Amino acid sequence: MQAARTLLYRAVAISLAACACSRMPVHAQVDLYTLEAAYIYNFTEFTQWPAAHADATALVVCANPHTPLGATLAKLDGRKVEGKAWSVKPIPEGAAITACDVLIADDATSSAATKAAPAHDSPILVVRTADAETGDARSIVTLVRDGDRLRFDIDNTEAVRRHLGLSSKLLRLARNVT
Repeated sequence: MQAARTLLYRAVAISLAACACSRMPVHAQVDLYTLEAAYIYNFTEFTQWPAAHADATALVVCANPHTPLGATLAKLDGRKVEGKAWSVKPIPEGAAITACDVLIADDATSSAATKAAPAHDSPILVVRTADAETGDARSIVTLVRDGDRLRFDIDNTEAVRRHLGLSSKLLRLARNVT
């Protein structure tokens, strides 16, 4: 009888603990820069570059290495996207910006670089983070904080102008598509 009572008490205690835990809000703490880097990596998987780009062995991601996002993106070096190795490089100056496949605008330095990039119709996936200055430069993807969520907007007109194809799956996930 004592063993049955002990077993019953344990079962009730476990049930109460489970109920109490299920009512507690659970908020996973995810580093914003890690989340932004994951989004950017996935954007590249759903982007199609022109045929001339197919011969390249690396996918060059240009970012400011002195920002937290740039450092986080560098951790992805060597990962494969469509058979190409992810390679994070510092943002080049001037005309050398065309060496980038992806350009990350997350601070004043990279925002200045993106202002030069729109002058060319080169196939560069320009991604602007939520904290970047907007200015008059055009980006293809803009990350947006929506409450405690990270969302994104897509300028598909700019993508077409840059000869980039964006997957319909990516377009469906966007908050806004223009």
